[in-house]
Amino acid sequence: MVVDYTQDQSSLSAQQKLVAKLLQPLLARRRPARILVLKHAEATDLPLDVVNSAQVIRLNTGESSADVMLRCRLSALPFEEAVFDLVILHHLVVDGSEELFAEALRVLTAGGDIVISGLNSSGLRNRIVNRKQRVPALKLDRICKFLKSESFNIEQCLLMGLGGFSRPAPKATWHGFGLPFADRVVLHGHHQSKINNAHILRFRQIKTAGRATAALDGCSSREAAS
Repeated sequence: MVVDYTQDQSSLSAQQKLVAKLLQPLLARRRPARILVLKHAEATDLPLDVVNSAQVIRLNTGESSADVMLRCRLSALPFEEAVFDLVILHHLVVDGSEELFAEALRVLTAGGDIVISGLNSSGLRNRIVNRKQRVPALKLDRICKFLKSESFNIEQCLLMGLGGFSRPAPKATWHGFGLPFADRVVLHGHHQSKINNAHILRFRQIKTAGRATAALDGCSSREAAS
């Protein structure tokens, strides 16, 4: 778990800067109490300028070392439903049909926010640099359609880059405009339900065994697996 994470803006990658541009006002406005960050193992960590004492849990697709707090499959998160106010998916989603995407929605509170970051599947950077599909690339229209079917309002979409460059600069736009040209995308969806169904999330003492039940109060009885 990381309670706060800041990084020198000059050292951030183009994708990190794009995500930070969307997250900074979102964190200040929503002030989420619990944040879940899920990312591809080969992606760099995202900077989070947390404005309150938020609980932040970071998980990735890589092999975990023996001393980590929590080991689990992202497609079977060891949390009860509706425990996170904000879920961030970084270089993980293609079209919304992934099991981990369903899990992300399951643990998100009603009225919560989801942020999806990645390469644009139609962009030149994905077609050239990422042609071997080292990381998944977003099919933005499909994701937006799926989110809307799950009662999410697409509040913001930032597009950045052309042909692998950092220019043009990040620009807020309707997700369809400029889609064939932008290299990088970050999308923010807000769940429209106003039902307060948030559950408490607390931490217990961690067991040292290689396979142990999740070290969180408010977790399901699933066994954490590496």
